[in-house]
Amino acid sequence: MDRQTMIYVGFFLAVCVILFAQSVISGRRRMERLKMRVREQWGKIPKREYSLEEFEKISHYYERRKGSRFYIDDITWNDMGMDDIFLLLNTADSAVGEEYLYWALRTPEFDEEVLKERSELADFFRANQVLREQYKICFGKMGRRRRVALSDYIGKLSDMPSFALLPHVAALLLLWAGVGVFFIKPAYGVGALIGAMIVNLITYYKSKGDMAMYFACMSQVADLVEYGGQLADIRTEEQVLIPYREALKENCGILKQIRKHAWILVDKSDVGGNLVKVILDYLCMITHIDLILFRRMAETIRHKGAILEQLMETMGQLELALCIGSFRDLAEGCCRPVFHKEPMKTLACKGIYHPLVENAVANSIETDKPVLITGSNASGKSTFLKTIGVNAILAQSIYTVTAASYETDFFRVYSSMALSDSLETKESYYMVEIKSLKRILDALSGKVPVLCFVDEVLRGTNTVERISASSKILESMAGKNVLCFAATHDIELTALLEGPYVNYHFEEQVEEGDVSFSYRLEPGRARSRNAIRLLGIMGYDEKIIAAAEEMAKRFVKSGEWLL
Repeated sequence: MDRQTMIYVGFFLAVCVILFAQSVISGRRRMERLKMRVREQWGKIPKREYSLEEFEKISHYYERRKGSRFYIDDITWNDMGMDDIFLLLNTADSAVGEEYLYWALRTPEFDEEVLKERSELADFFRANQVLREQYKICFGKMGRRRRVALSDYIGKLSDMPSFALLPHVAALLLLWAGVGVFFIKPAYGVGALIGAMIVNLITYYKSKGDMAMYFACMSQVADLVEYGGQLADIRTEEQVLIPYREALKENCGILKQIRKHAWILVDKSDVGGNLVKVILDYLCMITHIDLILFRRMAETIRHKGAILEQLMETMGQLELALCIGSFRDLAEGCCRPVFHKEPMKTLACKGIYHPLVENAVANSIETDKPVLITGSNASGKSTFLKTIGVNAILAQSIYTVTAASYETDFFRVYSSMALSDSLETKESYYMVEIKSLKRILDALSGKVPVLCFVDEVLRGTNTVERISASSKILESMAGKNVLCFAATHDIELTALLEGPYVNYHFEEQVEEGDVSFSYRLEPGRARSRNAIRLLGIMGYDEKIIAAAEEMAKRFVKSGEWLL
């Protein structure tokens, strides 16, 4: 080797050493930041914000998997504000975790053994900080991508066409021929290498353009396999973790070709990106090595694609448990639910509160009959319905309830609360409402009992028809395969339904020109009528208030409206 060649080789090696050192230092700094974030965020309210596009993609895993099993439908999910509950629980560090968490919340379990397994793993992570942080760091390194859901990447690869391998092998051989000429005749070798690189670059961009979408998919799938393998490599003999570790080892062993070649699937780097990735990009351009290895990985996916789904589920179960554990440390008071062995259509809870309400007032209730709740606006009726509904969903998904105690059946949860008219279908509020109620009535024929929540039944129509129709709809639910919680302003319903329903109410106090609420659930019907008095607090003319009170008294006495 002559002096000039030695200079070229020495310069190349020096650059490689510098880049390697820079990469190691940068990696260590990222790891320290990740460790600090993992430690600081445990048991805290997540601060990450999501765009509408990001939020929508998280649901894709659930949409692909829900099948024919029961799931929380869109009306109930929106009524209960479950997007916010998801955000409260979502301490997941990776895409696989947040997608699995969303799926778990939308598909309640009816097998208590599954829920107990989730709970046991969650409590293990709570009690074992070292292992917990090892798992969370691994998930944190995997991270998430903003544009496409992880489950979408897996789905796209199943439709991937076959790609020719021969042109890329030929490109690699052409480059090696140029290298050989360079070492034999450096003067001619430089020209040969440049020519080979130009040819390879042209053919690379044409082939890579056709495969770009699948490369993005494979890159994410390769991360799944790589970090699944790293999770399996975490040393532990803890009995609770062994089934998950063995499942990860088995799945990643089957997919070892993907893990073996994962290093080649780098993202396109820009000038400000990691220099190692930039060098690797250019290496791929001139050698086609990523296209060659991609072909091998594609063949593995084609024949072993179902294993990816199993791998994602196992990793999702682990990160779901981490989310549950963090939430249990966050919640000031929570308990494990107790489920009846046989359906009794009863609910008994003490000190139950809404996990999103700051300084929430806890309430208790025990009932084997449907419940009718009355009270003025803002007194707490709707919040109480949501409190029971949200906790019913949490009980059957994360085996955790924000209450001192909670005993009930396994239920299918439905609601008809925060409805609105539809501009798309040009349906009035009343039409939307009766369709929403009809879907609940249709669900009563199932084997598993229904727990339903109805707020202001048939508010979209006139008083006479509302009371007559709503009383019969609610009456039809009594004694059926359902436990109903309904809230209303119509005091008449409390008398009409006093037999089949049990009455509860919320009260408010109007004193010295101000109104206050206790938010305490009280037995019996609401007795106070403070809506007109509230007009005075808001500064309405005293003549209007006096006339309205007199008119109300005449109606109560005669049953007729007179101006």
